[in-house]
Amino acid sequence: MKKWLLAIILTFAVPTAAMAHSNMETSDPEDGATVTEPIQNVTLKFSAGVESGSKMTLTGPGGEQEFEDIRVDGDTMTGMLAEPLPDGDWTVGWNVVSEDGHPIDGEIHFVAAGGDSADAQAEADQEEAAPEDEEDPMDNEDGDEMVDKAVDEGQADSMQEGENQDENQDEGGNTLLTVGLIVAAIVLLAIIFMAVRRKK
Repeated sequence: MKKWLLAIILTFAVPTAAMAHSNMETSDPEDGATVTEPIQNVTLKFSAGVESGSKMTLTGPGGEQEFEDIRVDGDTMTGMLAEPLPDGDWTVGWNVVSEDGHPIDGEIHFVAAGGDSADAQAEADQEEAAPEDEEDPMDNEDGDEMVDKAVDEGQADSMQEGENQDENQDEGGNTLLTVGLIVAAIVLLAIIFMAVRRKK
């Protein structure tokens, strides 16, 4: 009789204990899938509820990718990303605590192929970090004023140079005239002197 009673207890106890343990049933992305759409969330659904504080990790071409937030809602755990995943092979690992306190871990694999490669992401980061183009000092109203001022100053300098040249030419002409007059006076005096001597 005791054996029959023990058998009945074990018959009901074993399924009950098994049902209390949480097993991962489905995931998004699915295990082994190649996803061509941008991926910003990873969702795991278990056969029973999991406790808060359960952990999920994501590892890819560049190492571990941090989740912005991980939420547990009953039998579902969702990891949210700040940006879509770059292309490559990714592994999702989990370490959860089922409702009966039993720890369960495992992992799935999928391929991201949405066109957002790690190189493209790195280039985008570099573009964001690059300094903005310096403003051309001549490409504004102040620059136009500077150009106009330079032109005016250049014209003024040209006019001044022309006036200086005219003055130099005038001075040169006056000097030649003076020399000519002096030579003529000397010649005239010489003629007078010669005439006077002949008369004597």
